[in-house]
Amino acid sequence: MIPLKLDILEQTENKLVLLVEGISIEMINALRRIMLTEIPVMAIDEVIILKNDSPLYDEIISHRLGLIPLKTDLDVYKLPRECECGGFGCPLCQVSLTCEITNNTNTPLEIYSGDLKSNDPKIIPVDPNIPIVKIDKNDKVIIEAYAILGLAKDHAKWQAISNVAYRHYPLVELDESLFKKPEEKRLIVKMCPEKLFKLTNNESLKLKEDYWKYCTLCMSCKKNSEGKIKVSPKEDVYILSIESDGVLEYKVLINQIFKIFNEKIDEFITNLEELDIES
Repeated sequence: MIPLKLDILEQTENKLVLLVEGISIEMINALRRIMLTEIPVMAIDEVIILKNDSPLYDEIISHRLGLIPLKTDLDVYKLPRECECGGFGCPLCQVSLTCEITNNTNTPLEIYSGDLKSNDPKIIPVDPNIPIVKIDKNDKVIIEAYAILGLAKDHAKWQAISNVAYRHYPLVELDESLFKKPEEKRLIVKMCPEKLFKLTNNESLKLKEDYWKYCTLCMSCKKNSEGKIKVSPKEDVYILSIESDGVLEYKVLINQIFKIFNEKIDEFITNLEELDIES
């Protein structure tokens, strides 16, 4: 197996695509599950509604507040169960967000996530334009909310990413000299669902340079070429796609994944050593 290697194939504000080499399918799936369930992030967990003149019930507003993604600082805050206060709520494990709005206009007023005022300027909604509730003229809403770190395996509102998926890196080997009839080449171009093949002006069959971005290993080209085109997954190499809503920076996210993974390995080794296994 080749050494573990990570390369960035694509990076935007909300998406990161990595080429991961030297890793088994079992390990990359373990990393995927850690990303989905075990990276701590901030989310509103307790809501006190002091005034609610809106048409929505208190419980509905509370639920909507809990699902607002919050930027997270893992260097400052601790999980409540790991905090010295025992989870009762202190500046090291809890953030307060408040919202007090009165509609003094003659038209309905929309209240957004950006109207939440945090006692920590680093822990704020990722997007200030998430709708919470609408109130009519002269109506009022007063809310106190408390956010804590949590894990998605306890509730989906603490999920650190929006989505994550991996797939094999495809290897497509094309020898154009094997195709004697133009009809064969046209069939390959026509049958590929991702349009990865093209014909040049002189009727030469070409494979797109960035085919690996879109190839799903459907084997259509292999079947329709009667094996003249070779298609296979590259061993121990995967394309990992991570979609984020911005609660954590990608660098922090990747570091947390491997930190948690190593902790699980250490825990497994410790428990294994404690077992009294007869040889």
